[in-house]
Amino acid sequence: MDDGICGLPARNIWRKGIIMRILFAGDEHHYSEYALREVIRLAMNTWADVTLLGVASSTAAKPSGTQAPWSSDHPLRVAMHKYRDTFLDSWGQDSSPYAVQPWDYEWLPVKSGLWEELRVCRGAKKNLRVRLRFGDIANEILAEAKEEQIDLIVLGCTKGGQCVWVGAPNVAQKVANDAVCSVLLVREDQPTQRILACLDQTSISQDSLEMINQMATIHHAQLQLIGLTKEGGMKTEAYTRLIELGDYYSDRKIVVNTKLQDIKDLPGFIAQETQQDLLALWMGKKSLLDLVFPKDWVGRFIGTCQTSVLVLR
Repeated sequence: MDDGICGLPARNIWRKGIIMRILFAGDEHHYSEYALREVIRLAMNTWADVTLLGVASSTAAKPSGTQAPWSSDHPLRVAMHKYRDTFLDSWGQDSSPYAVQPWDYEWLPVKSGLWEELRVCRGAKKNLRVRLRFGDIANEILAEAKEEQIDLIVLGCTKGGQCVWVGAPNVAQKVANDAVCSVLLVREDQPTQRILACLDQTSISQDSLEMINQMATIHHAQLQLIGLTKEGGMKTEAYTRLIELGDYYSDRKIVVNTKLQDIKDLPGFIAQETQQDLLALWMGKKSLLDLVFPKDWVGRFIGTCQTSVLVLR
């Protein structure tokens, strides 16, 4: 593995087959703390590059020029510093790929046959950034994810009958609907004992397969693959894909069950079956879900589903 020099980013590191960029979007409320726990678990398993993002709504006073964004005791600034400390403290100092090493003197080659002793600082192997943005909260989260080519957005929301952010109720729904990358929505204090993964197509990315694998591994969860049918029918290639996925996860020592579910009955199935579960939805260009339900159906599901949701893209 290559170390970076202080002030310069270290190169990405392959770990367990994937490189990830995770964006954690949080505010100062408890549900964001639960979402951060998921980010920490994923980072420990993948060594992802991680950005911790806070967004002040457009109704807040906007900082000007080079002024620091809001006062040092601003609740959002305090929360983001707390999240960074919690993230870093979750690792042993010697084992953390995010820890920056202290300054030291080292002999480094300057040119052929010439070495010089320089004061250097070996940088973190993986990036951890804390950022603040200003504006519409959902739009700023989406903009950050697009600009930084994020693979997964993680954010929390309140538990119970509705999934909301305090002061900005529809943030989770809008982000899940409009993001071009995968989104993990973490319900406040909601354990995950089983993953319900809904499949209605054959086009599935390797990254999304690995994401399910990661979530099953960190939660020691069983996996239920749900083949979505239309009027009782499922294309042969989609059914074959469903069986192949079962074998794929079984080979990785994950307990897997499969079943078929008519797509029109999916909302009722979710309301009845999901308890201590993570609902995973594979989204693609040819998804039946997009054809059967209105354009904003993802947000509607999230607004009524009482479990955590993983939207895979």
